[in-house]
Amino acid sequence: MTPRRAGFLLGLAVAVVIGGALRFSTRAQLVSGSRVHPLTVDDNYHLRRARFAVAHYPHTILFDPLMNFPAGGVPIWPPLFDLLLATPAYVLHGTSASPEAVERGAAWVPLGLAVGAIVLAGLLGRAVFGEAGGVVAALFLAVCPGHILWTQYGHTDQHVAESFFGLLVLWLFVRSRERATLASEIAAGTALAAATLAWQGAIYWGAIFALALTLEAAWTRRSVFREAVAILGLSALLVAIATTLWLQGFRPPLTYISFGFFQPLFLTALAGGVIVLDTVLALRTGPLPRREIALRAAAAAVGALVVLRWAPALSEGLARGVGYVVGETSGEISAPAGYISYPKNWLKGIFEARPLFADGPGLPMRQLSFAFFLSPFAILLWLVRAWRRERPGVHTALAVWGCVTLLLAISQRMDVYYAAPLAAVTLFEAARLTTRLPLAPMTRRLAAFAIGLLLAAPFAVSTREEVRAAHGAGSDLYTTLDWMRRQIPHAVDPYDSRLLSPGNPPPELSRAESVLAPWSLGHFILYESGLPVVANNFGYGFVDSLQFFLAETEEDAIAVASRRRARWVVVTDLAPRMNDYASYLGRPPSLQVTAGGVTPTERYFRTIQSRLYDFDGAGLATPAFSVRPLDHFRLRFHSATAIRRGGKLLARWKVFEMIP
Repeated sequence: MTPRRAGFLLGLAVAVVIGGALRFSTRAQLVSGSRVHPLTVDDNYHLRRARFAVAHYPHTILFDPLMNFPAGGVPIWPPLFDLLLATPAYVLHGTSASPEAVERGAAWVPLGLAVGAIVLAGLLGRAVFGEAGGVVAALFLAVCPGHILWTQYGHTDQHVAESFFGLLVLWLFVRSRERATLASEIAAGTALAAATLAWQGAIYWGAIFALALTLEAAWTRRSVFREAVAILGLSALLVAIATTLWLQGFRPPLTYISFGFFQPLFLTALAGGVIVLDTVLALRTGPLPRREIALRAAAAAVGALVVLRWAPALSEGLARGVGYVVGETSGEISAPAGYISYPKNWLKGIFEARPLFADGPGLPMRQLSFAFFLSPFAILLWLVRAWRRERPGVHTALAVWGCVTLLLAISQRMDVYYAAPLAAVTLFEAARLTTRLPLAPMTRRLAAFAIGLLLAAPFAVSTREEVRAAHGAGSDLYTTLDWMRRQIPHAVDPYDSRLLSPGNPPPELSRAESVLAPWSLGHFILYESGLPVVANNFGYGFVDSLQFFLAETEEDAIAVASRRRARWVVVTDLAPRMNDYASYLGRPPSLQVTAGGVTPTERYFRTIQSRLYDFDGAGLATPAFSVRPLDHFRLRFHSATAIRRGGKLLARWKVFEMIP
């Protein structure tokens, strides 16, 4: 083993130990007795699917009648990540694993994928820059707060899988552009299929590769027909096969939002498009052999036959997908088993979906370091190198990846973990450029080291802050949901095996009653209480939830609840979002900003939200105006913790029953 290789392996090991230790810091806030609570809201539904997968391995729920009640809806994610979460408990305990065992095993999966992502960052850096670049990239990802935030112990959301599989795909694609062998291209195509089966949005990697291959063919005048087939075509075929097997005859909507046949069709369209463009470019340099023309024509024809029937839906889905990336949604469009477009204004209610620079440059500086701000220059440098035929395939791939990553990260701040590897390679590029200064060799090395430390300097504070941050829900919420699980009757067991058959729900559901709550609590309520929910974090029921809580008459609120067969209402403080929610419905604000702070208007006190949360349904009487008591709502539970408002304490969580 050479000293360089030994140093690389040692550096990689150090990065893994540091990164693993930093991400393990959440364990103390999540472990409660035999349970490991999820870190964030979406983690809950992944665990729900993991529990199904353990009991019926490898099958999990594809259509859930307990959400978007009573219509039901499609869980939007592919099953692969949820199978990964289920695997530890299944291997250790079999199909009879307890819910606590599933939670304990699943909590380790994000940590394992995070460590894998650190290793892959090192391999990517090594492929681009050599051993030193690999060590720097791995160490950067290990301590980067923007990556730690989404890849911690117990954070059983799919973002860590997106990071792992994304880096795997990128590393293998870069290798395929360096080595240009069929084996390396098949590896990249297989990895792209795995990434898509872990998260439906990973088809954007296919778009990156399609553009990179086309640009490479244009600049180098070398055909990329084989690559289009081996990478894009193979991934489309593998995803189509896996999708068919997993869905078992069930047909979710054809949409970019949820897992289904949109993904393999989109990859097929990309493959066909690259083949056609590559053929046009190849013909510019001279005639092609008849055999090769026949092969290209056959491949393009197969792609056209598969895609053309669905071309309008694919085009519409692509347009909506791009809109989602930049934070725009066109409004919920219903389909038989779900919907094909996110509810209008839904993203505006999600903090993580806000633009990265919405609050200034401080957040990207803290989460991604100063290096992130230099990434446009790194992209320009890669484009220049590709144009000059310096490793054109590698540098074209890096430039396209960098541009798309910048768009994703700047559009929505949750995508910072995509940008972490980009910031890492940018940092090394900046440091490497320093070594070209007309200085003594040792001085150049010291200057490069100093530049790297200076660019990463914000991590000295922000990494420590991220590790110390508390993300988990408070115990009072778990106490409230536990009361609901024990005291409210369940028409059907939330893990009844009959729920695995989309077309044959348990007949007992016909008499089930649901829970109306703020949409952002949906996954929590369903997982912890096992009760049907109207609105949840997929976006189902978003508008109905807002219309209920902002209703200004009891009759309007009951009308919303009745069509959703809701009997139970969970209420918490919505004051920070009331004006936003009112604007989404086209209504005047409920709160006004004055010199003394935010104060309620009469409109606020008329809302069902205020009448339930502020006054427990008892009404309000003042010399200026009055609000009559509610006749059909009874307070059944309130948490022990409270907030202070208007000189009195209000319980943080309340549960009401609707009385006919």
